Amino acid sequence: MLLMFFAQTIQAKPWAVSTNILTWANLGTINAEALYSIHKNITLAAGFTYNGWEMYSPTQVQMINKQYGGYLGLRYWPWHTYSGTWIGLKGQYKNFEQVGIFRPNYVQGEGVGAGLSAGYSFMITPKLNIDVGLGIWGGRMLEYNKYKDKFPYKSQLIESGPKNFITLDNIIISIVYIF
Repeated sequence: MLLMFFAQTIQAKPWAVSTNILTWANLGTINAEALYSIHKNITLAAGFTYNGWEMYSPTQVQMINKQYGGYLGLRYWPWHTYSGTWIGLKGQYKNFEQVGIFRPNYVQGEGVGAGLSAGYSFMITPKLNIDVGLGIWGGRMLEYNKYKDKFPYKSQLIESGPKNFITLDNIIISIVYIF
């Protein structure tokens, strides 16, 4: 049985790397994910996000999506790794500061939790895929501060302290390169 497990692993293409185009479009958030096939239906996943930029318009509309974070997890592929439908599970950490057009209040925090995602992998060439999917995550905000408006140094703190959460993690449209 163990020999069959390793035979299935050797036949699979073991490595892939990806980046989410929509995350890049979110104020230039750098992101990458590495996948490693440990079985014909299972890949291990590790990824990160980073954004250190602040943007201001001439009218002083502040847009910030500062963040850094990472995750470890796995994906289950019912048919075969890097092909078709997949379901993912991960543990995640994120530190963030956010304010902007769709978020009228300045928020900052640090959270840990578990994420669940699902998607589909479209094969473009034998080494190139496009993944589409959706993910949520929930857990505990270790630190959380929410201010009345966009500028924390001029604004009143309206919410503070640890709290539980569940939220949209990401919308996935990723380019995947398979080694």
